[in-house]
Amino acid sequence: MIRFCRVLICVLTLFMAGFGQTVHAKPTITDARAGLHQDATRFVLDLSDNVAFRIYTLENPYRVVIDLVGAEWALESKQLTLNRGLVGAIRYGQFQTDTARVVIDLRAPAKINQAFILPPGKSDNYRLVIDLGQVADDSFRPSALNSVEAAPKQPRTQPAAAETLTMAATSKIILLPTPPRPGLKPKSTKPLLIVVDPGHGGADPGAIAKNGTYEKNVTLAAARALEVMLIELGYNVVLSRRGDKYLTLSARTEVAQNNNADLFISLHADKHKNRSVRGASVYTLSEKASDAETEALAARENEVDSLFDVSNSDEYEEDVRRILISLVQRTTMTCSAKFAGELIPELKKSTKLLGRTHRFAGFRVLKAPNVPSVLVEMGYMSNDKDRKMLLSEAGRYALMRRVAQAIEDYFSRHESCSQAS
Repeated sequence: MIRFCRVLICVLTLFMAGFGQTVHAKPTITDARAGLHQDATRFVLDLSDNVAFRIYTLENPYRVVIDLVGAEWALESKQLTLNRGLVGAIRYGQFQTDTARVVIDLRAPAKINQAFILPPGKSDNYRLVIDLGQVADDSFRPSALNSVEAAPKQPRTQPAAAETLTMAATSKIILLPTPPRPGLKPKSTKPLLIVVDPGHGGADPGAIAKNGTYEKNVTLAAARALEVMLIELGYNVVLSRRGDKYLTLSARTEVAQNNNADLFISLHADKHKNRSVRGASVYTLSEKASDAETEALAARENEVDSLFDVSNSDEYEEDVRRILISLVQRTTMTCSAKFAGELIPELKKSTKLLGRTHRFAGFRVLKAPNVPSVLVEMGYMSNDKDRKMLLSEAGRYALMRRVAQAIEDYFSRHESCSQAS
């Protein structure tokens, strides 16, 4: 009887463990391989379950980025060298808490011919298949490919014939090519580069909402959303920070200058002593502030370095400040104002605007001499409606979609403001 009970307990334990794994286990990446398939390089990821995905091709260096929603890496090493066809090395990282990222280092510029998920056939695994075709350097254009929804679940008894399923039968795919920009001069085929600067970070939390939310986290989430949209539109994008890292104000502008950026956008979400004040606003650089409130805001943003004991906090003495202002080319400041003019009506489509929406003052973070720069206050963390919008993924997405559209309009209508002109 005792032996029977022990056996029963073991069986129940195994059953519950298997049940828990079925309910709670995340899809895992169990293998990665590459080979030649017809005229393409075929890259395959084996998956324990079906997942939604998003794929980008990027340059400098050439690479393919694969984001898998809800997946985890199960291979022993997080870096593999394959060197097959167009595929060099691959590496893995956790892009967000719910998104796994696999990066393929390409051996030559490439485009995505097709991407699809095969359901289980001869094996129990789902497979994400990506076919890559080589292109010339001057023909490469960053692109994005994503599954609109995960491929439908297939029974594990699916016959081997599933190997030949077409792309349309396995997943719904949308190819998002780079849209044409008729206003840009055709002499340059290089994608425009945007630096997105999530305000604050690290020891500097920025504004703190009454529920304890830090501005630095809101700005980073918004910056990541904007990055995805801009990559889909064909831009190169650099984030000044990708994690909870403190950067001096000068370090942020150096990111724009060192990358020869065409536009610099610094994202913020301030607070106000009057909790009824709400709305987005846009700031550009000027030696003289547009109003006392903007001057006070610039002073608060500019004193961050000294508050956190940065060694170069004295680099902006009065004389240096005047020199920096004089270095900012008149055309750069004019282009900053032009972008603000495109941005404000777009923001109005998604959120309330602060009165006198375009303001200006001596913001240090906007002082990259050759890069048009704006600071966007997305709203106020101290206002309930603004905070609810900023903490909502849908709210941030809608707002950043308007920023992305403004960028499109800006470069289409003001071709002289790009570095390529």
